[in-house]
Amino acid sequence: MEAKLIENRLLWNRFVAENPTGHICQTYEWPEHSEPEARHGSLRVGVMDGDRLVAAMLLVRSKAQGVPTPFFYSPRGPVCADPNSPALPLLITFARREARKRGAFLIRAEPNVSCDDKSWTVALKRLGFRETTHNIYMTGAWVTDISGTEQEILANMSASWRRYVRAGAKSGMTFRIAAGEADLDAFYGLLVETGKRDGFYIYPKDLFRDMLAHYSAEAAARDGTAHMVLFLGEHNGELVSALTVAVLGEWAWYLHGASSDMPEHRKLRPNHPLQWEAIKWAKAHGAKYYDWRTIPDKLEPGEDLYGVYLYKRGFGGYVWRVLPTQDLVLRPLIYWPYERVVSIRRALHERRRRRAQQRNLPALGASTTEAE
Repeated sequence: MEAKLIENRLLWNRFVAENPTGHICQTYEWPEHSEPEARHGSLRVGVMDGDRLVAAMLLVRSKAQGVPTPFFYSPRGPVCADPNSPALPLLITFARREARKRGAFLIRAEPNVSCDDKSWTVALKRLGFRETTHNIYMTGAWVTDISGTEQEILANMSASWRRYVRAGAKSGMTFRIAAGEADLDAFYGLLVETGKRDGFYIYPKDLFRDMLAHYSAEAAARDGTAHMVLFLGEHNGELVSALTVAVLGEWAWYLHGASSDMPEHRKLRPNHPLQWEAIKWAKAHGAKYYDWRTIPDKLEPGEDLYGVYLYKRGFGGYVWRVLPTQDLVLRPLIYWPYERVVSIRRALHERRRRRAQQRNLPALGASTTEAE
């Protein structure tokens, strides 16, 4: 076995798609719709066994506020079927060396591995990782099994959600996959409206344009990467809801969503039938699981995103939680002061959030609507 930097997109993406710990965030293209730091400085570390890739770890070059040196982040990585495989130590040793050569003070990893998998916990600790609460992606997601028939999927939804799904066509709504810049502009305008209403950060429009290009049907066929589309829901010619969904292997991900706040549009419950169209599309493209992504760490009323969780739960499914965030410290004299500052900053943020909650004000980042 040999650890090395991998430049073969097709080899990389096929391995990620077929591996049980694979994830769209570990595809070759993931950093390419990010800032220049990530686009040009990220690393794709792999372990080859002959002509087979047996372990991989996308390392996205990142910057920490107030720190002059970079760190590398592995979103839902590393990708390796067996934590006890000799490939994993080779992978991490090589990743550590390459990151240090580029001045990094930290490798932060958030593996796509069940939080109950103790073998991974032991293996990562043995390799020098430490758990931290300073996550970048939250550990929890809602997942719907879509491997059954459409009738079985509908039967697993709540009665209300099933009714809203079926009411979509009766209300005169139409659904289609976006095509062209005008559709992207319409989606982005609706997304900005949703972000202002629900208080979440809006990425630049170029990010969505780039993602749709990097994960186009042509790119998926050529490079083995994910296939992503933008779905639009319209009523009387007006855009009332929109979402992006992507498929890689047996998994699909609901990535971004937006909806109109006009009372006549909200009465249509447009997100429910639009999600059903996305689920059917994902299933037709080979997906068996529909990952709704983020849910709160505590599934209790009052927690950030609890309303979003209730919306996702209505479609049927189960909670999927991954291992806590893992840090591999490369430069302790930089890492530990940084860790302390981040802890203080997050504690202050949580205090402000709780105070806002007590005053019955919208907390920063909270959302109780149907669209994230």
